[in-house]
Amino acid sequence: MKDIAKKANTMYLLEKYNMKATKKFGQNFLIDLNVIQKIVACTPIDQQTCVIEIGPGIGALTEQLSYQAGHVVSYEIDTRLKAVLEESLNECLNVEIIFQDFLTVDLKQIVNHYRQQYSKVCIVANLPYYITSDILEHIITSQADVDSIHVMVQKEVALKLTDASYHSPLTFMIESIGQASLDMTISKNVFSPAPRVDSAILSIMMEKTYNPLLTQILKQAFTQKRKTIYNNLKDLFLENTEKILNECDIDLKTRPEQLSVEDYIKLTHYL
Repeated sequence: MKDIAKKANTMYLLEKYNMKATKKFGQNFLIDLNVIQKIVACTPIDQQTCVIEIGPGIGALTEQLSYQAGHVVSYEIDTRLKAVLEESLNECLNVEIIFQDFLTVDLKQIVNHYRQQYSKVCIVANLPYYITSDILEHIITSQADVDSIHVMVQKEVALKLTDASYHSPLTFMIESIGQASLDMTISKNVFSPAPRVDSAILSIMMEKTYNPLLTQILKQAFTQKRKTIYNNLKDLFLENTEKILNECDIDLKTRPEQLSVEDYIKLTHYL
């Protein structure tokens, strides 16, 4: 089927297969072809690119990605969509659908496999809002050789993750490997059913390999945001906490969000 994202085509598929968006999987179907084409235009994909897509839904974004990329591999958790995707993407010969929870995927191994044939690997997705942070962390901490990430998230989340003054474990993880940008906003009115909030495309250019020790430090440091960095880290470094913080030129009374990513990277050397 061509132009899946057109409202008439989306409704035809949903009605034919008696499909309804499921809150369990955070489903909202995009029904504006122009918006989807703009999303694809935000990505640096070409025929030398393998795109890893998370949650193809009924294939609206997948179809448009297939026109630009060399190969598209999509991970879908909802097995009810098998028959729908077989029909909607039957003309997209460079698309591979895998019915598996993306959070269980060995992403590093998968990317290494596709790197043998494609010079670039990008991740593109319309992420379920309730699991956005988990998926981004899964991608970043996998140490997979991914060139860039382009995901649709809540507008509010995209604004936070691109705000230099906002700090959280996830923003520090992103900052340690690359740079995030908000590329475009998307009205809630182009979805069926319409979510309660607007969305945005968040892009992350992956420039460095992630240091896995950073996760342990960040999780411990942000155990209780209102406590000082000393109080949060003393369960990790025990009697050496004060000495380590002094050696890293970190004030014991500093709060976790006041540190820089360089401070946290210094702390990983003591694990």
